[in-house]
Amino acid sequence: MNLEEVHEKLARVISELIDANEEALVIVEGERDVKALRGLGVTGEIVTLHRGVRVFNLCERLAAEHRRVVILTDWDVRGGQLARLLRDGFAANGVRVNDDLRARLAALCQKDIKAVEDLPGFADRVAPREEDGRRRQRSNRAWYAGRVRRP
Repeated sequence: MNLEEVHEKLARVISELIDANEEALVIVEGERDVKALRGLGVTGEIVTLHRGVRVFNLCERLAAEHRRVVILTDWDVRGGQLARLLRDGFAANGVRVNDDLRARLAALCQKDIKAVEDLPGFADRVAPREEDGRRRQRSNRAWYAGRVRRP
C-alpha cells in the first residue's frame, strides 16, 4: 500500500471517528491522546482512562450517562489489555462499544506508530506532497497555535 492509499484510508477512519463522536463518547488513555484527537478535528466528548479510578468503576460511572462509546486505546500490549477490560466493563453495563475504529487505525499505523498521541505526526508524514516531491507547507500560524500555551 502506497502513502496515498494510507492517507486516504486514514482520512476516512478519522472522518468516521469524528462522526461517531457526535453520538458516542471516545475513551483514550491520557491527555496527550485528547490533544492529538483535538488536533485532528475530533470535537465531541473525550474521556481519559488514567484518572485514579479502576476501569470497571469508570465503566459503571460512564454507563449511567452514555449508551455508546468508542474505545481508542493505544495499539500496544497495554492498550489491548485496557481495550478488553473496557469492552467487558461496558458490555456488563449494557453500553454499545465501538472498537472497530481502533482496530482499523492499528492496522493502518501499526508498523509506524503505537500510540494515539502520534496520529497527527503520522498523518503529516503520509499527507500528499507537492509536484516537486516536497511536503505541503503548513503556515507558521498553524504550527505556533499548537505550541503556544494560553493562560
